[in-house]
Amino acid sequence: MRGVIVALAIIATGCPAAAPSRTTALVDPAVRDPNGSRGRLARELEAEVRASYQRPTLDAAAAAAIIDPAVGLVAIGVGPSDVAVGLAPTARWPVAKVGNQAAQVVSRALEVYVAADESLGWAFDEASLELPVCGRTASIPLRVFQVYARDADRWTLIAEHVAYPQSMGRWLDAAVGPDGMKLPEAIERQPEAQEARATLAMAIAPDGERASTWDASADALAVWPDPLQELRGIATRVGPSLASSLEATTLGIEGLRLALGPSRRTAVASATLAARATRADGTGERTVDLRLRATFVLEQVRDRDGWRVRAAMVSVPITAGALVGRTVGITASTPHDGAVAVTCPQ
Repeated sequence: MRGVIVALAIIATGCPAAAPSRTTALVDPAVRDPNGSRGRLARELEAEVRASYQRPTLDAAAAAAIIDPAVGLVAIGVGPSDVAVGLAPTARWPVAKVGNQAAQVVSRALEVYVAADESLGWAFDEASLELPVCGRTASIPLRVFQVYARDADRWTLIAEHVAYPQSMGRWLDAAVGPDGMKLPEAIERQPEAQEARATLAMAIAPDGERASTWDASADALAVWPDPLQELRGIATRVGPSLASSLEATTLGIEGLRLALGPSRRTAVASATLAARATRADGTGERTVDLRLRATFVLEQVRDRDGWRVRAAMVSVPITAGALVGRTVGITASTPHDGAVAVTCPQ
């Protein structure tokens, strides 16, 4: 009897139960995207931005098909008159060729961003315009800010802003009045668009509430006209404001074109801004009125249903002749239809 009990104990405690049957899981052998759809969309956007640099013009019809056509494509260039609204600009870059050789836009520090709802994307690049000059390459530093809307399975460019960064001290000393054209007003007729406009006006006002109007996430971005003024993350709220960087006593929206993204939770705004600054000269102080150009991306905050400025670039214009004169460094003609002639030393 004792042997039977021992045998039963061994069976109960020492013998493993029969192994359950296993089925082999079907696993997709393809490498999965570790960042999900946002990572894929960001890579597609990066490729589209780089490809866009090689195109001589923009597609206004495609932009009008995805955002409010009354607002349409807005393209801001380097020169005072380089502003196109609803139509493709005649020239995207301040110089297209030198002699018979084409200028090349080279990306130097491209950053791409995708909105939380993936309906809008934007890119900022510290690019350079490389000019073949007398056996060497002259380089013009440019800032390029682009905004894209997601249209089914592709990114469509809806706003472009190209600028030449300039020292604000030097520029303000030479300023004598508003330079460049004012943007004609066009705001999408939706309540959300008016709310976004109000947020934008508060965000740039000298006495505006920046904590409630500027985004403070790690990828928030504000680029002011000076080459050293790039604010990121919390600095968009606590760093130098646009008004303080210009020493402006007043600053507001002068002309605005604002369209909502496909989801109506994002918005793109192109604007001319009016500022008044006081400058010291040899006879005391003088007051000067200024005009700036700006592009903004706004996004709704889901928990409070408010708007925040996610990204911005502001610039001041410079004529193509002055730009070439500063950068080429030898005898060069003023650009005509994007072409520059140079006189090479013998």
